[in-house]
Amino acid sequence: MPVHNEAEVLQEVLDSVARQTRPVDELVIVFDRCTDGSREVALRLPHEEITVDLGNTGAAVRVGLDRARYSTVVLFDGNTRVPPDYVEGLLKGYAATNADILEWHGGLMLLPNRTIERFGPPTDKALWTLEFFLRVQARGGKVVHLKGPFVRLKPSPLHRNFRYGIDYAELSWQYALPPFFRVGTKSGLVQDIVATAGTLAGHVRSHRLVDAIAGLISEVRLRDVDET
Repeated sequence: MPVHNEAEVLQEVLDSVARQTRPVDELVIVFDRCTDGSREVALRLPHEEITVDLGNTGAAVRVGLDRARYSTVVLFDGNTRVPPDYVEGLLKGYAATNADILEWHGGLMLLPNRTIERFGPPTDKALWTLEFFLRVQARGGKVVHLKGPFVRLKPSPLHRNFRYGIDYAELSWQYALPPFFRVGTKSGLVQDIVATAGTLAGHVRSHRLVDAIAGLISEVRLRDVDET
């Protein structure tokens, strides 16, 4: 579980970990640049603590993966409450699909060690989850999206949504994605606007803004044709 200044919600998150119908064998918490009381809150639940100064979720996840002692890892999020059957549901899904990645939602997923060995670890991108999924699929791996229930207890800072947009612009060209996020992707109007601004900045930086807008127009036209 990567954590960055989540003291106000971390107890609720840890309670959801403690209530799992399939208890975790080991809980590794990576405290990344925590300047609040997150570490003190976490003392209420047995865990292995790692303190780092990275300022990057993907990098914090890599540190946790390196420390984990088991061959199958389940990722939690420091600001997200999951249902009691989260771990159990992931394990059942993994047994049924033998996926390389089994995603519950965003950074919530089951990740076997063999996936890291075959496809490499998460990157430092703000949008590391999408890059990871796309990379695994592009190299012939199997990614299964469960889209399970969760509750985000605290929104991501807006500057991170802007960074998401910059990363998405790069990934859109690398993996032939639509040039812009779809409305609703970032769970809120303001977040969508900021992410779109970041995407625009990313296309400008790569000198592909005109091509991106042309691609968007083409996508809208094709969607209109499909609807009629």
